[in-house]
Amino acid sequence: MTWHSHGGKETRAGRRSNMNSKSRSRPAGSVLIATLAIASIGVVHGGLDNLLPVINKLQDVTAVMADRTSAIELPQIVVVGSQSSGKSSVLESIVGKDFLPRGSGIVTRAPLILQLQTFSSKGPRGTPPRDGCEEWGEFLHCPQKRFTDFNMIRKEIEDETGRITGGKKLAITHTPIRLRITSPRVPNLTLVDLPGLTKIAVGDQPQDIEMQIRDLVLKYTANPNSIILSVTPANSDMATSDAIQISKAVDPAGDRTIGVITKIDLMDRGTNAREMLYNKVVPLKLGYIGVVNRSQKDINDNKDVSAARQSEKKFFAEHPSYSQLAAAGKIGTEYLGKRLNWVLLRHIKTRLPALRARINQLVAQYRKELSSLGEAPSDEIDDQRKLLIGIITQYVDNFCTTIDGGRHLTSFSELRGGARISHTFNQLYPQHLGAISAHDSLKPSEIYTTIRNTKGARTSLYGSVPQDAFEMLVRRLVKQLREPSSWCVDTVFEELRIISEQCEPAELARFDALRAKFRDVVAEMLQRCFKDAKKMMENLISFELAYINTNHPDFVDVGSVLGSAFASQPPPMLDGGMMSPGLLNQPMPGTAEGVGIGGTGVAADSLGLGMGGVSGW
Repeated sequence: MTWHSHGGKETRAGRRSNMNSKSRSRPAGSVLIATLAIASIGVVHGGLDNLLPVINKLQDVTAVMADRTSAIELPQIVVVGSQSSGKSSVLESIVGKDFLPRGSGIVTRAPLILQLQTFSSKGPRGTPPRDGCEEWGEFLHCPQKRFTDFNMIRKEIEDETGRITGGKKLAITHTPIRLRITSPRVPNLTLVDLPGLTKIAVGDQPQDIEMQIRDLVLKYTANPNSIILSVTPANSDMATSDAIQISKAVDPAGDRTIGVITKIDLMDRGTNAREMLYNKVVPLKLGYIGVVNRSQKDINDNKDVSAARQSEKKFFAEHPSYSQLAAAGKIGTEYLGKRLNWVLLRHIKTRLPALRARINQLVAQYRKELSSLGEAPSDEIDDQRKLLIGIITQYVDNFCTTIDGGRHLTSFSELRGGARISHTFNQLYPQHLGAISAHDSLKPSEIYTTIRNTKGARTSLYGSVPQDAFEMLVRRLVKQLREPSSWCVDTVFEELRIISEQCEPAELARFDALRAKFRDVVAEMLQRCFKDAKKMMENLISFELAYINTNHPDFVDVGSVLGSAFASQPPPMLDGGMMSPGLLNQPMPGTAEGVGIGGTGVAADSLGLGMGGVSGW
């Protein structure tokens, strides 16, 4: 067995990692997750202010679960919009920092799960700052590193996207990147930024890029615990908005969709977005919020996000169509952040009963699995070696018993273990051999032609069969042994493979890594023996083909038989002086059958007997 090693030597930490941590990480970790979730929901009853940070922690823990199929679907806000709809600008405005990759085409190629956490030096929220910094970012894939430079956060997102996609610049991946930003100027939120929806593949983009992105968006928006943030530009038709169409597909009633109208400042003169903002075009129960993002010129001029917010407030306050909403404080990025925080908290509170039921189900499931694994193994090297030797010994005993048979293998409906292998050797394989008929495989015309070809221009007395012809015909029959023999080897190999999996001790189920290694070693050994068996089978057939022992007692002296048969009568001649082929089918004096190679006489029997003596038929 191969354990973790350090410097070429086996280490205690490596053995412990393989025998203990890895083998138990999945069920034990899942129990820890479920227990933490229950404790977290208990904290919620102390106040909703502590709810979102706890949900964020659960998001991180579930992200590293080995069993993703049983992960808890926690509430989060999924940002959906077409390319260049202003999604990234909306997120940066909420955070108040430039940190997302920008460019033409598909820039976001992996889901970005963005956790915003409010930091307050007066309260317990957030993590204490380092070096007097109050704003920083942390990635789940490098948890020990804090990014205080938001330009480095952008670079890390680009680098991690490249690592996830394998360096393919146009690839879309479902593997998320998790980023937590802590700041006193952000609301407590969990947002998911997805690739922008597109209709047509441009340049080197895959032809199915539309379906790839759509499938990814539907994966997140279909989660009933998610809130959909549908971003639509004000200068586009709401009825044909990609984001609205996706939202309606998974949330027809609009119960968990909130709309965001961007680029209001870019609308044509004499038009406005009042109908959209007042929820009269495509109604949503959570309504719409208008924002003004930085223009491309502002981005090129490195206009600060904070300054852009002030420009946004000024625009809405001075615009006659939106001044009333601005006076009520129900428009703009600042209101959007507060509104999202309130909507998410309310949604989490609504979904708590379903979350509690799911968590209780997981707790019961994994506690049962954990209890079935028994006590954790000792950390002592000698105890672990003893345990390993015990598992191997039990496996060998199970394997031998399965091959040799025993009472515990008794079945009234089917053959098992060694009985199936014996049945293959003693019943099925002989049946396959018996299905080969020498007379069906060799037509009389083929036998006659072979004899004439080996004679060439020469003639032979009394119609004797040439040695070369006889050996050619026998070799042709012997080659037919390959197919049934190869089938027998394949069948026995498959039976042994099944037995090898059925013989695993119950103790082995506790150690996933050891079990996988166990199976690899056994499979490698069986494959090696399988190749050797195939080679031996081929060699045995090659031995029979290499030399036909016509001196074997099972062979009949065909020459003597034919000599005595034709001593009293001349052979009939064909026109032109050639020997008649009918000679081979004439009855031999004193016998009931002919001596023809193509019939059932002595010569044909000689072929059969020859294979019996040489090839073991």
